[in-house]
Amino acid sequence: MNSLASIQSYFEENNIEILSSGFERIPTTTKKLSEEEQADVEKLLERLEEDDDVQNVYHSMEM
Repeated sequence: MNSLASIQSYFEENNIEILSSGFERIPTTTKKLSEEEQADVEKLLERLEEDDDVQNVYHSMEM
């Protein structure tokens, strides 16, 4: 979190406009799935992303 604050401060001090910022979740471990399991998870992800109440979807599946 400190890294984001220091980057933001640098941009502000140098009059660089920040258009957007945020965090991205990156898994430290991933899971390799069979083709069938991967298809099932992809269907689930699609359904979740279609829901207006869901803002972000994260997974640890190896693509």
